[in-house]
Amino acid sequence: MKKLLFLLIFVVFSVSSYAIDLPNRSIFMEGTASVAAHRTFFMNNFRMEAAALGYTVTENRNQAGFTFKFEVHNHSDEDDPSIKFIVLITLTYNETNMEMVSFGWPFADIEDMYEYNQFVFYKAAVLIPGVSDDDIAALAQSAGSAVDNSWQNQLIYFRISVNYPISCYQLQPDGLFGGNAVWAAPWPPTDYQNIENQIMPQPGVTVGLEFQLLNFLSLEFNFQAVLGDMKDNTFINMAVGAELKFPIKLSSIVFQPYGAFLYPLNVSPVFAEYPDFFFGGGLQIGVRGGKSGSFFIDVNYMTSLTDVYRRNPYEHYQEPEVIRYNRFVVGLGIGYKFGFFDRNSL
Repeated sequence: MKKLLFLLIFVVFSVSSYAIDLPNRSIFMEGTASVAAHRTFFMNNFRMEAAALGYTVTENRNQAGFTFKFEVHNHSDEDDPSIKFIVLITLTYNETNMEMVSFGWPFADIEDMYEYNQFVFYKAAVLIPGVSDDDIAALAQSAGSAVDNSWQNQLIYFRISVNYPISCYQLQPDGLFGGNAVWAAPWPPTDYQNIENQIMPQPGVTVGLEFQLLNFLSLEFNFQAVLGDMKDNTFINMAVGAELKFPIKLSSIVFQPYGAFLYPLNVSPVFAEYPDFFFGGGLQIGVRGGKSGSFFIDVNYMTSLTDVYRRNPYEHYQEPEVIRYNRFVVGLGIGYKFGFFDRNSL
């Protein structure tokens, strides 16, 4: 009886709407459901009902005067055990983000809703005040000039960059003659060879995936390859890394301070001992590079808890057998990351 009364009211509204000049109206639709088929059903049917009743359905919320949102949930009714679901409807005025209408419609099976889709939609949309053509034009203009920050809010980013880490080897005096030389051979020593600190710029690349877990927290896993060691410029150093980032988002730029961890996959044969891992931090600064991408520069510092021990490179100077260095790296890089899945639409 209740639903019959709603249908009668709907008929009255329908007749009156066609009896007058229905103002131009725009709606953006979005919806969720625990059952994927339910979301598809309601999205398709509500869009058709909107078009049939003279409403403009937009593909972007910024271009619409109102947002029509539905949510389908499991539901039980003590008075009617056949009821299994409920579709919750809200209508929001986009300019002020004010919720104008909110109600629920219970149903037993999705096929039952063929009979009521039009009324459910109209029950919300009939309360939309008239929107003139000038209002629609103003909305479209403001949408075009609005700042699109979707490039800052992707769920997953694929990152690639060209790097220029500068490896610094600070000589440690252990076992060295005068603290900076190796002994000569044969024994007893009659000569020595001076050795110094070494600074090695090394070109490299990094590829990785960054997951923006929260608006202020991202986690990146990457693979790094760097060319050259203390003897051979063609040796390829490989490592895997992780970075915990803390995005600071402004309208046209993103600052991402981060902590970093690096695990070497291979070690150059010039080293007798090498640290198991490195740690440090850095800063990534990004600007928009398309709707979902970003160009960035990266600076970082990496160090280790233990020193590196290089095999003595001098054939005739074999005391000591290894030379100890404290190693740290100052990294520079420039790259691009491309995002997938806008977090704002999830």
